[in-house]
Amino acid sequence: MIRGFYAAMSGANAAQIKLDTLANNIANTETTGYKAQTASFADTLYANTNQNIHIGSGARQIGNSIRFSQGMREQTGGAYDFYIEGSGFFAVQNKNGDTYYTRNGCFSLSYEDGKSYLVTADGQYVLDNNNQMIEIIDDADSVLPGVFEFANPYALQLVGDSNFAATELSGNAEFTEKSTVVGGCLEASIVDMVSEMVKMIEAQRAFQFNSRMIQTSDELEKTVNNLR
Repeated sequence: MIRGFYAAMSGANAAQIKLDTLANNIANTETTGYKAQTASFADTLYANTNQNIHIGSGARQIGNSIRFSQGMREQTGGAYDFYIEGSGFFAVQNKNGDTYYTRNGCFSLSYEDGKSYLVTADGQYVLDNNNQMIEIIDDADSVLPGVFEFANPYALQLVGDSNFAATELSGNAEFTEKSTVVGGCLEASIVDMVSEMVKMIEAQRAFQFNSRMIQTSDELEKTVNNLR
């Protein structure tokens, strides 16, 4: 009974994590360049009974995977909106000199010391193919943002706001000419609302089932204790 209690508890925790992940995806349905996340789980340790029957002790989260499929192109006509046709990421740099990578090409201008720089919505500098800040002198067509690829993009670390950081497993960013930068367009979020809602209902039912298992295990334990 104790085993069932803890197995159900780990199942409820797993369902809650999945619900949180799905809720975050749904909240970013309209976020430009957003890539949906999927919570991944693995079985915990198994134990052998006297009858040589394997009994599991629940599940645990092993991480979140990210789906890097191409989002639909949305025509905006914005002078500083950019869309990557193909794989890769825009490179952006914050005030501290940290470089991140994103598919969100909704940029604007920042005026500093008589110069105009291409920046993100939160003020990070957009970089060109030489990892230099982009100064806009005449118009947006004068310089295009650089596009960078990774040997293993699935190992990138999500740092928030659709930004990713390179890791040892992802490899270093490399400029690529395989993809095309299209102006006046943005990449839509890849979140499918219907699919995410179906998954959320499944996760809610799993949470409810495990909650009932916890309650039942607790009641059985009380009954056994009263018999002693």
